[in-house]
Amino acid sequence: MCRMMIFRGHCTCCNQPQTWVDLTQELSCLEAKNNGWFGGCRRGILVEEHDFNQECPVCHEEDEGIGGLDESHIMPLQQTSQTQSSLGKRAAGDRGESSDGSKKQKT
Repeated sequence: MCRMMIFRGHCTCCNQPQTWVDLTQELSCLEAKNNGWFGGCRRGILVEEHDFNQECPVCHEEDEGIGGLDESHIMPLQQTSQTQSSLGKRAAGDRGESSDGSKKQKT
C-alpha cells in the first residue's frame, strides 16, 4: 500500500487553516514502483494527516518586512546610469594586450 503524508495545521500568527504542500510526501510501495506510478497498486493509497503549525507565507513575508510591497517601494540595487567604462573598468574583451598579440611581463 502506498502512503501519502499530508501536513495540516494553522498559521501561528493569523490562525488560518493551512496545508503545507511543500512538506507533503508520496511514498510508493514496491508494487506501485514496479507499475511505474504512485498509487498503482491493488491496495491503493493510505493518506496520513499530521499536525504542523507554523507561519503561513503571507505572515512570514510581513514578519520579514517585505510583505505587501509592490515594485514602486523596492529600492534599486544598482545605478544603471553608470557604465563600466565610466567606472574605469575594462570590458571583457579588453585585456590590455599589445598590438602584436603578446603580453608584456612586468619587471
